[in-house]
Amino acid sequence: MDDVAGSMALSAVQVLTGLATGAATAVGNEAGRAVGDLVRARLVTSGDGRAALDGLSADPADPSAVAGLQEAIREALAADPEFRTRMAVALAGPPPDAPPAHAVSPQYTGSIIIGGGSKVRNSQISLGPLTITNTRAARVSLTGIAALLVALLSLGLYRGVQLLTGDDSHHSAAGPSSGRKSPAGTPSRPASGTSDATSDADASAVRDAVKVRQILPDAASLPQGWAVASGSPTTQQCRSRVGISKDGQSHPICETGSVLDLQSEYEPGPGADYNKVNVEVLAYPSAAAAAEGFLGVEAENADSNDAKQVTQATLPAYGDESSAVTMTGTVPGSGSRVSQGLSVVRCGSILVRVVVSDDDGSTAGLDALNAFTRTVTARAQQALHDTTPTTAVEL
Repeated sequence: MDDVAGSMALSAVQVLTGLATGAATAVGNEAGRAVGDLVRARLVTSGDGRAALDGLSADPADPSAVAGLQEAIREALAADPEFRTRMAVALAGPPPDAPPAHAVSPQYTGSIIIGGGSKVRNSQISLGPLTITNTRAARVSLTGIAALLVALLSLGLYRGVQLLTGDDSHHSAAGPSSGRKSPAGTPSRPASGTSDATSDADASAVRDAVKVRQILPDAASLPQGWAVASGSPTTQQCRSRVGISKDGQSHPICETGSVLDLQSEYEPGPGADYNKVNVEVLAYPSAAAAAEGFLGVEAENADSNDAKQVTQATLPAYGDESSAVTMTGTVPGSGSRVSQGLSVVRCGSILVRVVVSDDDGSTAGLDALNAFTRTVTARAQQALHDTTPTTAVEL
C-alpha cells in the first residue's frame, strides 16, 4: 500500500510541478482542477499540509519543497482510502469520448500488451528499445508513469500550481493575494466578462442547518484557554438586511432566497489584546445568491460615518472572493473608543463573516482576524464538499 501511495503522490506532484515549467500541453483544465482541489482540500486541514503547499507555492522548482509536498500527499494517501480512490480517479482524467481508432492485435501467452511493439514477457518488460526487469517495484513505477501521462494530457499549463496551492486570488483557501490592490473593503475579483468556475461554486448548496452549524468552530477547535461564549451558537432570522455601498447602491443580504444564518461568539484566552470574536455563517441556496449577499455584507463592513472610520486591512485572499477592513470609532454618549477587524469570504454558496472586537480602543488583532478567517473558510469548503469540518484555529 505504501508503494501505491508513494507512486500516486509522485504522479500528482510531477503533474503539477511539470505544468509550472511547461512540461504539459494546455488541452484543458477540468482534470487539473480536480487534482489541485483534491490535494488542497485535503492538506489545508493540517498545519504540516499548509506548510507543504506554501513551500511549493513559493518556489515550484525547489527540490526540498517538491519533496515535502510529495511526502505530505503520500502520508494522506496511505492514511485515507477514500482520498486514495479519489486521487486515482482524478489522475486518470475524464474518459475518452470514443474508443481508440486502432487496437493492438498480437496475443502473447503469459505476457501483457503495453502498446504496439511493447510487451511484458516472463521476467522482462519491453517498451520499444527499452527493457525493464519485471519486478514488483518496476510495475508500480510503470503504473504511476501511466497515470502521469494520462493526467498530463488533460491539464492546462497555467492552472497547475495555482490550483494546487490556492494562489489564484478568487479560488484560494489560504494563499496570499496575487491580484490587484482593491479599494477599501473591495476584494480582488476576476476581470469583468471572464469565466472561471471553481469547485466551490459547482458544489451543491449546504441546506442542512446541522451541517452549517458544524462550520462554526467548536470548543475542541479553539486554541488553549479559549471558550465558546455562553448561549452560542445561535440561529438568526436573516430578514430585510441590506448593505449600502459607497456609490449608494443597495445590496440585499437576506432577500435573495432562503438563507440560513448561524452565529457564534468566542471568548479569547489569557493575554489576548481584544475582547471577543464573532463568527457568522450564511448559507445561500446558490452561489449566485451568495455573490449578491457578499456585496451586501462587504458594504455593511465598510460602512463609515462621523463616529467611525473604516480602512482596508491587508489579509490573504480566501475563497472565491474576500475582503477585510478595520474600524475605529467613538461610542455615542460615553466618548470611549472601540475598534474592530472585520472580514467576509464567499466560498461557493456560503458566506463567512468574522469580527474581532476590542472595547478598549486599541488596534483590533489582525492575527486573530486572519486565523479565524482562514479556519472558517477551510471549514466551509469542507462542508461544501460533504466532509465533516475539522480545521482548528491556530494562532
